[in-house]
Amino acid sequence: MKSSKLLFCLTLTCGICYAHAQQAEGSGRKNLALSVWVSDNISELTPEAQNSLQNKLTQIASKQGVATASGYSRFIITANVVVQEKYLTSTAPPKHACKLDITFYVGDGLEGKVFASHTSSVAGIGDNESKAYMNALKNIKVLDPAYKKLMDLGTSKILDYFNNRCDAVIREAKTLANSQKYEEALWKLTSVPDICTSCRSKAMDEADAIFQQKIDRECKIMLAEATNVWNAGQNLETSEKAGALLVNIDPASSCYPQALALSEQIAKRVKELDERNETAKKEELDFQRKMKEKNVEVEKDRIKAYRDVGVAWAENQPRATYVSFW
Repeated sequence: MKSSKLLFCLTLTCGICYAHAQQAEGSGRKNLALSVWVSDNISELTPEAQNSLQNKLTQIASKQGVATASGYSRFIITANVVVQEKYLTSTAPPKHACKLDITFYVGDGLEGKVFASHTSSVAGIGDNESKAYMNALKNIKVLDPAYKKLMDLGTSKILDYFNNRCDAVIREAKTLANSQKYEEALWKLTSVPDICTSCRSKAMDEADAIFQQKIDRECKIMLAEATNVWNAGQNLETSEKAGALLVNIDPASSCYPQALALSEQIAKRVKELDERNETAKKEELDFQRKMKEKNVEVEKDRIKAYRDVGVAWAENQPRATYVSFW
């Protein structure tokens, strides 16, 4: 059976304790949010058929009391389609007929691990091949009890994965951070589901430390570059270039006070360069405003900042092919 490279998104969040997590139903499953996606590498499906399959996946999630969510995350629910049979009927006029095997997966979209799967066979007839596939997809029974088993088993395995491998996940993140792969490290840590209470807490503590390493390093680099740019000319042009670097420095970074000091030095010099003409005035006001605004915003949601960094990294990675069961 040919594998397709798949991009999928799943976010697992719920507020029940681990002792009840393996049941993955009732109030627990209501707190499970899935982002549904269908690969465009399924060559047999037209874009219209891909949308139809995506709608079916959304319906399956909804019928199991699972909300659909947007955004990229590590754990996924998706489906792959394999054509088992296609032929022309003996009717007049002849029709196109097909039989499809559709395999539904709950798994890790980054590492390619399958936690649970279920295959359903559906058939369809249409005036052409594409319509036959569309009609086959319409025959997916979204109330099939097998989907409850798929969700329950997949959720249970994901929780087992983190509760059994928590220390290993954190060690992997530290190793990545030591190689200055901060984005990937933060992705691994913020992928720990909220329901894994103890592991999530440890992961967020480590994420805080790694995020601090990241912004401290970036601050030193940008501050050095801004200083070199400013010292090279100390005019309106270099003040603009240096300011563009300084406003990107995170106010929580260790060298931010030095960045502020340089910004004040630049603003003072701008005043001296041009007797407060409109260009100089705008340069100073915009620069100072941006620095102040960023300082106010920085502490609003640091955990969101960790996740945003990790997601930005993950979205640019090759998508996994499912190769093994866990």
